Amino acid sequence: MKTQWTLVLLLAVMGACKKSSTPAGGDKPDGKIQVAVSAPEAGYIYLDGAYTGITAPGNIAVTAGKHVIGVALQNSFQYLRKQVDITATGTLNFTTADKPVPKVWKALWIGVNETKGTSATGDCSTHFSTAELDQGYDFFQWSLQQHFEKYAYSTIHWEVTRKDITAPVMLTRGANNWYTVDPATIADLMPDIQPGAYDCVFVFWRESEGACSFKSGYFGLAWTNPLKESMKTGYVTVKFDAGTSLTDRINYYKNNDPGVWVHEWLHTVGENFYQDKGLQLPRKAGDGLVVHAAEMYHYIFPWMNWYLDFMSARVINVNDGPKYLGIGPEALLGCTVREKAMNTCND
Repeated sequence: MKTQWTLVLLLAVMGACKKSSTPAGGDKPDGKIQVAVSAPEAGYIYLDGAYTGITAPGNIAVTAGKHVIGVALQNSFQYLRKQVDITATGTLNFTTADKPVPKVWKALWIGVNETKGTSATGDCSTHFSTAELDQGYDFFQWSLQQHFEKYAYSTIHWEVTRKDITAPVMLTRGANNWYTVDPATIADLMPDIQPGAYDCVFVFWRESEGACSFKSGYFGLAWTNPLKESMKTGYVTVKFDAGTSLTDRINYYKNNDPGVWVHEWLHTVGENFYQDKGLQLPRKAGDGLVVHAAEMYHYIFPWMNWYLDFMSARVINVNDGPKYLGIGPEALLGCTVREKAMNTCND
């Protein structure tokens, strides 16, 4: 995000000059300067992209010089930020005018009308009608608003292109003997998916229909190192068990386990992408995946607070190192996957 303006905090000196016992550079022996931060509502205070552990209104200790100070508002889920040059004790007042322009992330959502494979009962197909794919797409859009964008404190905005595939899509079986819609299959069917076109591709298909079952030991799958893929984009496939009523199943997940879309997307950026930028994220779980480490950091099912804190860099570190871990609003305002793929980053 580009600099919007610079605010200089000045200390007003009233009356005649007199000798002070305050050390030069601030009002604490360690040379740090006290800055009072206020905002339109209570919010989490960030300093240079890291959560301080302090909420607004509150005071933070800052070294003299240029900094980015931000506040993530607790109720409205908005992020406010200022670039400031701290010279002396003062007050920093945030208003809604300090809201940055959201970073645009681009997604391709693919609904699969027919999925084919060799099941336990032989060759067969599962199907979603266009009306049913509409429901799946609405479920995805709901998650974008309620999780992707909200948990980012509105620092990102998703632009989505939808392209359904009407031709049969052949399933592959991986090392775990799982049925999947492989990225290579989608790339062959949609050669227009080129590096720099999207930040993530989301594929939605039906797990079972009648006697035809492609059940596997997962709900969603994500490829965890997008810049190593030929498409150079994040890739997520959601294998949906529609049961006897797709509407009922979607409502069940919304009410009981709503995180499938954001969980899988976080795999695409939370396993390698942001670590390669130098961010401090949580440690890997026993299966080698960071996003699966929720219990290591004392979060509980259905993990929604984990996704929130993971995205907002407020996961309390239970090991050595920085006090808080995660991505954070400032990083989300920075370079996206597609920009990194095209080498157009300004981070």
